[in-house]
Amino acid sequence: MKINQPASSATPLIRHAKSGSASAAPAGAASSKDAVQMSAQVHALPEANGGDFDAARVAAIREDIRAGRYQVNPERIADGLMDSVRNLLDSGKNS
Repeated sequence: MKINQPASSATPLIRHAKSGSASAAPAGAASSKDAVQMSAQVHALPEANGGDFDAARVAAIREDIRAGRYQVNPERIADGLMDSVRNLLDSGKNS
């Protein structure tokens, strides 16, 4: 999986305070209509990326993190970043 530049039209997600919380929603928070539109945009993202999103894999990783079983492999991350940089540099030479 390559790391791509974020889309310029990406809309930041806003977290609302939980109901019953003492804090009020921040000024400028998205309305429920905005939240529905953002939700639709977020759900459309995997199709735009060629379906790279694997919900079962995300759930498994989330459970491993909760259980303390998830381990980060920094060498694998570094190798992936280096491969992405090499690809970007090579594509720049071909332009």
